[in-house]
Amino acid sequence: MNNNTRQITMKAIPSMASMLFKAATSRKPKQREPQFLPLKINTKGIQVDANKLEKFCRVCDFDQGDTLPLTYPHIMAFALHLQLMLEPEFPFNPVGVVHVRNRIRQQRAIGANETLDFCVYFGSAEQVEKGYEASFITEVRINGELVWDDLSVMLIRKGGSGIKKEKSPATETISYNESIQWQLASNKGRQYAAAAGDYNPIHLFPWTAKLMGFKRHIMHGMWSKSRTVAHLLPADYHGAVSIDVAFKLPIFLPSTVTLMVNSHGDKHQFEMKDHKGEKPHLAGELQLGTGITN
Repeated sequence: MNNNTRQITMKAIPSMASMLFKAATSRKPKQREPQFLPLKINTKGIQVDANKLEKFCRVCDFDQGDTLPLTYPHIMAFALHLQLMLEPEFPFNPVGVVHVRNRIRQQRAIGANETLDFCVYFGSAEQVEKGYEASFITEVRINGELVWDDLSVMLIRKGGSGIKKEKSPATETISYNESIQWQLASNKGRQYAAAAGDYNPIHLFPWTAKLMGFKRHIMHGMWSKSRTVAHLLPADYHGAVSIDVAFKLPIFLPSTVTLMVNSHGDKHQFEMKDHKGEKPHLAGELQLGTGITN
């Protein structure tokens, strides 16, 4: 961590309602050459709200047991991500920031009754063709032990370089050995919002999404990732695990999505597409036995 990093210690994770309001009304001055300055936010002694956890498990189809779903610490930390974006070290307004990639690593399963210490901070930032990409890093410790971390890459569609990256060499087409479809009702985004606290208007109703420039409301990307984890990761698996995904095209509601999986030993490659298996929504890989330190 940079010695010049400003550090903030919070007594608790702020409420999502207050963070969303502040994010919606934030007006930061424009910078000719935006700078992402180092910042770190800590909050300790956090306990899981059993009612919120139950709602999250239900909407993502997790079997609720005595451990947290792999993606749940990210949901808990989302208000801290918004707090990072509201601070002066983040040079843009939070509205319009797009989650494009996410990697989660877990060293061991986290008990639902354990006390968690959160730390969130900025990673790297770079100018890309469509704007800027900034990474947010989240760490969860229990009694000083790092048990879970998360890398979220966010796209800010401002001040892009206009320079296209060279395309990576073509990779071998994956042959999937499993396919399953899920139907998402029009109110699925509202159900997830109630469970996760993310009431971004683009996820709620057609008219609220149109106010934000979308033709219809769309599903949360982290629902797609969480639903995939619920399908692939056995509820009784308590070992090291990692999952890395890229978010692709939005899922307009209502919709039917297709999850295609190639499982080989402890590695599961997957894609989520539309009902025809054509338009990509999510792509990634889940690896058992690979956590933070191995």
